Amino acid sequence: MTEEPYYEKLIYENEIKGYQLKLVVNEFRGVQYIHIRKYFLSYEGEYVPSREGVSMEASLHNIFSLLDGLMEICSKEESADAIITYFSDKIPDLKNLE
Repeated sequence: MTEEPYYEKLIYENEIKGYQLKLVVNEFRGVQYIHIRKYFLSYEGEYVPSREGVSMEASLHNIFSLLDGLMEICSKEESADAIITYFSDKIPDLKNLE
């Protein structure tokens, strides 16, 4: 991941062990990729990407497959109301489903 990312979001942090998990979208050789990668705290005090993680092409099919799996996990753990409440600010049309 050499170029500046299009998108970067911290999804988990363990301050005791000095690592983070980040969701990143960037481009490499003309192709956009989604990464879920472990970042570790360097001696300079900055989080840097490790080799641990997964990457996949950021195609609509891959994004929807990932989202489908995550939504399935959420639906088994939470009620539909909780999912709608959390995502309604991210996807305004969800409010129409209530």
